[in-house]
Amino acid sequence: MMPTTADLAGRKRARSAVSHWLAALFAVALAGGILGGIPLVANAATSIKVIVNDQPITNYDISQRARLIQLTARKSAGVSQRMAQDELIEERLKMQEAKRRGVSVSDAEVEQAFARIASRTKMSPKQLGAALSRSGVNPSTLKDRIRTEIMWHNVVLRRFRAQVNVSEQDVVAAMLKQDKDKVDVSKTTEYTLSQVIFVIPKNASASLKAQRKKEANSLRHRFTDCDSGLKFAESLKEVVVKPVGVRLAPELPDEVIQLLKDVPSGHLSTPVETGSGISAYAVCKKREIDSDAGLRTQIKDELRNKEGQMMARRYLRDLRRDAVIEYR
Repeated sequence: MMPTTADLAGRKRARSAVSHWLAALFAVALAGGILGGIPLVANAATSIKVIVNDQPITNYDISQRARLIQLTARKSAGVSQRMAQDELIEERLKMQEAKRRGVSVSDAEVEQAFARIASRTKMSPKQLGAALSRSGVNPSTLKDRIRTEIMWHNVVLRRFRAQVNVSEQDVVAAMLKQDKDKVDVSKTTEYTLSQVIFVIPKNASASLKAQRKKEANSLRHRFTDCDSGLKFAESLKEVVVKPVGVRLAPELPDEVIQLLKDVPSGHLSTPVETGSGISAYAVCKKREIDSDAGLRTQIKDELRNKEGQMMARRYLRDLRRDAVIEYR
């Protein structure tokens, strides 16, 4: 189904939480072993240093995270150790709360985020992993950090979605504070959309998925206008047509924009697999308009993010207050 505005903001916040590593990780792209001036610690017996609600943190966990902090934040060894221990305590609390609330992140999502970081550092995921390893950091250390941040943002989004409220008045007030010469009123694309979903069972076989995708592509090839095309789609077995309505490009997820950018009016986008089945978007109308939608979306996301971060900090503070943390 089409994500809500809150869902889109949540996705952007999750991506932002991962992306703050990118600038520092450019250093890894320049040369392996950038931490050569920092002596690698010889392998030692693993021991438990902290227990968070019966979940251990080992000296290896702390040393690996500390090296990642040294690489990305350029902190001293002592400061990195303290930061690493504190980060890992908070991560254990976040993961425990995510499990309690039934929130999980797939390995595929983590690998995609890792691949985005690699891409922005002009490397493949394999090359980034090798560069981290040469610097004494197991790639799983960064992936664990990514997993926790995405999961925590999903927890916070689920927990506070109804409470994070940014009104139109808030957006307008923030826009009025902008330098008028810098306000971007530019061309954007306005879409009138419907979503066509070829439903597949949750545990469908690969062959059934392939068959449904073939059926979706068959519809795409014969789809020439929304009136007849959507009517025909509704007549197909186990196919759902959901009107999306009018959306501006900045309001849509990046992956949807990629699907729509080359689709002319009256046609169907390339079908892709989603959680509910094989999905495609019918572009019933498409036009270029003058809009400040980009700025509005940016400001709304910033205001929502600011309010959400404040709630998240309080949430984590409460979790830490109620936790049983044992130092060894």
